[in-house]
Amino acid sequence: MDRPQSEIGRRWRMAKNKERVPCLPPVPPMVRPPPPNPVKLAAIAVNLNIRLRSADMPGAMQERAFRCTRTLLDATSLESKKPNPTHIAMCLKKEFDEMYGLAWHCVVGKSFGSFITCSSGGFVYFSVDNLSFLLFKTEVQPVKKLPPLRKLNA
Repeated sequence: MDRPQSEIGRRWRMAKNKERVPCLPPVPPMVRPPPPNPVKLAAIAVNLNIRLRSADMPGAMQERAFRCTRTLLDATSLESKKPNPTHIAMCLKKEFDEMYGLAWHCVVGKSFGSFITCSSGGFVYFSVDNLSFLLFKTEVQPVKKLPPLRKLNA
C-alpha cells in the first residue's frame, strides 16, 4: 500500500465531505474582551439557556463555546430541522481549532459516557435543551521514530 496515495484519497474524501456538509454561519471573531467575571458568565449562560455542568477553561473561551453553540442551534432551528449532533460537534471543533490551536475534541449527544484526559485549562461540559456538549483539548506531541523490531528466536 502506497502511503502518498492513501493520503491523497483521504484528502479527497475530506474535501468531498466539506462540500457536502458546510458548517453553519460562523460566530463573528471576538476582539479580545476583558475576561468575564463568574457572575457575567453565569448571566450569559442563563440568557442563552445553557446549563454549565463542569469546566476547567478560561471564561472567555467558555463564553465563545456558549455563543457558538447557541448560534449553531438557532441556525438549525431556522431551517426547522432537528439538530444534527455530529454536524454541531464538527463545527464547534473546527471553530476552536481555528481560534485556539489544534487538538480540540467535541462530543454532542443526548446520552453518552466519557472518561477523558485533557490539557489543563481546556475542558468544558454543558447542556442546552436536551443536548449535552463535551469540549476538550488534548496535547499533541510528535511521534518519535521507533527503532525497527528485532525477531525473537524461539
